[in-house]
Amino acid sequence: MTTELSRAESDTLLFESGVGVLALTDGTEAYSTPMSFGYDGEALYFQFVYTPESKKIAYLETTETATFTVYEEQSAKSVTVSGTLEPVLEDEETKAATAITENASIPTLNIYPDTAPDEFTVDYYRLTPTAITGRQFNIFTPNSEDQ
Repeated sequence: MTTELSRAESDTLLFESGVGVLALTDGTEAYSTPMSFGYDGEALYFQFVYTPESKKIAYLETTETATFTVYEEQSAKSVTVSGTLEPVLEDEETKAATAITENASIPTLNIYPDTAPDEFTVDYYRLTPTAITGRQFNIFTPNSEDQ
């Protein structure tokens, strides 16, 4: 049995989670990847580190609505955020960096060890929610009459 989380409960899980799964699409295939993120109560922020061959960026360019999911196993709950994912403007990069520093599980550059610094690009992206939904999965414990 599941119950819906309130917006406040969903926000709490987003603030407490530092990593989740970002899902993108090219219109035919889906692509999902674990991502650290920052949350400021209004939007989610990501730091993308990529090379020109990046599959993530290729899918990002064709995705109209991105989906990001965080979850907690111990209390069995999850929050899904859907919305538009767009580059953060240069004058808002400090806001993005602050949210990531305060929230992300890995608030630093995450690159391949064999990649030279001049081979990758670093950009901030913001997921502006059009929907935030949360669910809690209640544990069913059968009593002796149910067995």
